[in-house]
Amino acid sequence: MNVESAPVVVIGGGIVGASIAWHLAKKKKDVILIAEAIGGVATTKSFCWLNAAGATQKFYYDFRRRSMARWAEIGQELPDLPIRWGGVLACDRTPEERQEFYECQRLWGTNIRRMEETDLAALEPQVDEGQFSLVKWGLHVPEEGTIEAHAAAEKLIAYAQSLGTKVLEATATGFLRDDKGRVSGVVTDSGHVHGSHVVLAAGLGSVPLLATENIKLPLSGREGLLVNTAPTEKRYLNTLLRLPGLHMRQTLDGHILFGASFAGGQPGDDPQATAEDLFNQVQHVFQNGDQLEFSHYTIGLRPEPDDGYPILGSTGLEGLDLAVMHSGVTNAALVGELLADKVVFGIEDPMLEDYRLDRFKDNAKL
Repeated sequence: MNVESAPVVVIGGGIVGASIAWHLAKKKKDVILIAEAIGGVATTKSFCWLNAAGATQKFYYDFRRRSMARWAEIGQELPDLPIRWGGVLACDRTPEERQEFYECQRLWGTNIRRMEETDLAALEPQVDEGQFSLVKWGLHVPEEGTIEAHAAAEKLIAYAQSLGTKVLEATATGFLRDDKGRVSGVVTDSGHVHGSHVVLAAGLGSVPLLATENIKLPLSGREGLLVNTAPTEKRYLNTLLRLPGLHMRQTLDGHILFGASFAGGQPGDDPQATAEDLFNQVQHVFQNGDQLEFSHYTIGLRPEPDDGYPILGSTGLEGLDLAVMHSGVTNAALVGELLADKVVFGIEDPMLEDYRLDRFKDNAKL
């Protein structure tokens, strides 16, 4: 096989793998996407908030802001992508923490403003005013948004297929090597898939795959419970609303999706009871909350690197790159673009330097 003309193999059908495959296909590269499930596993159980607020360090804030801008560009190119730039209303944390966050975000360049009780109530008229009386004031960030990530992943994969990408629904179990030791493909439960390069974007599934090559991935999974109401035609929320102990948003198809935090809360010993308790809290948030109906809950496993930052790029094996992180929804747009440039053109964006696997020097090998 001619290595230069062989396809790039992407492992992972979630929002990160979908973005990588689409960006590669856009650059006229043949792609084979290997996915256990189209739309992914963790992606289907995500809160789907596009934000930079999750960053506590400026270098990661800049990365997330750049990825949000890339999402906006993709949304212009693919107008049916389910993105909504509805903004965020943050009324959680202590007043001191809120003030510190406000000052930091202003310094970093966020379009953020302080809002008093009356302004909060005007922005979210369906919320019981008592909720805002308790917190006194909040912070509005109009430039952040949400994306229905599972649907977006499916659409990006479909667009990639229209550009020639082949999709194989299978489970990857290991890697192929050529006679020079370079990764030259993937072993799956349905056979061997040969390629010029492999990009691993399988979330927690990346851990056992890299272990087959004696590479330790410093990644763990943390449970997060999110709850859905039944869909409603009524618009209960204009923004993604963060209240103390309760983050919520209304999806494009009318569900109110909520959890103890944006990543979900601990499910506890009885997840059903935890979910119903959260639903009861949500009902009391709104003026007509008794009209809402409980639908279902999900428990997702968030893939969290040990230091909290994405792990991107080289694995130390020639021909194999990696993309794994929590907040894959926010970061997927930029990750797809940067890794496609790296694989196709050999261009390594300076931003990738902060996120290499070899920063965990003591943990590189099993």
